[in-house]
Amino acid sequence: MHQMIIEFLKAYFNLFKAQVLEFTSVDNKIIGTVGWFNEEDKQDFIATFSDDFLLPNATLLCKFLNDNNLIMGDLVTISERELISKLIISGWSNGDATNAIDFLFSFEVKMVDDGIESDSFFLHF
Repeated sequence: MHQMIIEFLKAYFNLFKAQVLEFTSVDNKIIGTVGWFNEEDKQDFIATFSDDFLLPNATLLCKFLNDNNLIMGDLVTISERELISKLIISGWSNGDATNAIDFLFSFEVKMVDDGIESDSFFLHF
């Protein structure tokens, strides 16, 4: 499970043009730091995971959004209906597409500033 979570977080943060620099696992949480390409800024984060069965498809969805240039900041640039259609055309089942979207768009990673959870990384349409 641990490797699957890390792969998901790498794909997830790539949507924000960031990369995971370091992390540690504590119970069902990943605590770490991300940085942005060609920038010195860094951000600590904490991500909580309760289930991992959707992570493989959620990881693929992150890669799909990136590979098809469907993301701008935290905004997916097409509607949910259009995204589902594109995923189905790419070979996804309706159920897998819907479940991965539901997971990804309800998932948030808390930003940590000076040891205090503050803002969040999240996606929206």
